[in-house]
Amino acid sequence: MKEYNFEDLLKSGELKDKKAIITIGVFDGFHLGHQSLVEGMLKEKEKYPDAILVLITFDHNPKTDKPKNVDTLRLRKEMAEKNGINSFVVIDFSTNFSRISGCGFIEMLLRSFDPVALVVGEDFRFGHPSSAQGAKDLDSLFLQYGKRVEVVIKKSILTEGGEKISSTLVRRVIEKGEVECISSLIGRDYRVDIMDKPFELNSVGLVMLKSSIQQLLPPPGVYGTKLAFKDGSLIVVDCMIDDSKVVIDKKGLMEKVDDVGKLKQLDSIYFLEKKNGIK
Repeated sequence: MKEYNFEDLLKSGELKDKKAIITIGVFDGFHLGHQSLVEGMLKEKEKYPDAILVLITFDHNPKTDKPKNVDTLRLRKEMAEKNGINSFVVIDFSTNFSRISGCGFIEMLLRSFDPVALVVGEDFRFGHPSSAQGAKDLDSLFLQYGKRVEVVIKKSILTEGGEKISSTLVRRVIEKGEVECISSLIGRDYRVDIMDKPFELNSVGLVMLKSSIQQLLPPPGVYGTKLAFKDGSLIVVDCMIDDSKVVIDKKGLMEKVDDVGKLKQLDSIYFLEKKNGIK
C-alpha cells in the first residue's frame, strides 16, 4: 500500500487520472462502522475493477480537542491495508485547511483523482462549519463540476443494545477500563503502539512514561495484556498503569524473554482484560 500526503497529490497530480473508489474520515479506532465503509468500497470494486481504493484520513482528529487518539496513524494505516485499501492519503489538518468550504473540498478531490465512487457514513460532514455539507449533498456537488460519481451512503453499525458504534463510544469504553468489551466494537483487542518508545528496565519491570504514548490508555489498574514484538512474536504478561507510568511486570516478562536486547524490538501492547483497579 502506498501512502500519500493530500497536499502533495494536489501539487503533483500523480493520481489525477486514476479511477478511484474513495472513503473519507478520521478512522480513529478503525471500528466496525469504518470496516463497513471498506466493505462497501470492495463491493464497488466489483463494478470498477481497474479503480484504486483510496482511504483519506487526517493527521489528527479535527472532531475533538482530546489530546490522545484511539489509534496512531501507523495503526490506522496497517488496518487499512489489512482491509484491502491500496492508497492511504493523509490530510494535514491545518488552520488553513479547516477553512475550506464543502464545495472547495470537492474541487480538491476532483483535482487529485478521477473518482468513480465515494463511500461514506450517513453522518459524514465536510467543509468549514459555516458552509458544511453532508453525505446527501455529494451527488449534486459533484454534478456542479460536471462529474457523475456513485455515492454510497452506509448506515451506522449498532451494538446489541442499539447504540451507534463510533470512535466516541470506543473512547468511552477505554476510559472506563472495559478493555474486554472493545473487541465487540472494533473486531479485535485494543492495541497501543509502543514502537520505538523510550523505556527503563528496573527491579519492578519495563517502565514507560504515559506522556510518551500517543494513544488513549485505560485508567489506572492492572491489566492482562499481550506484548507484541516487531518480528510478530507475542507474550502474555501483566501490565500496570498508574497516574504517570505504564509498567510491564518484570517477572512475567523475563520468564518469557531470553534476550534483553529483544526489548528494543517492542511493537505494541494488546489489552485483554482488567484484573483490578488502583485505589
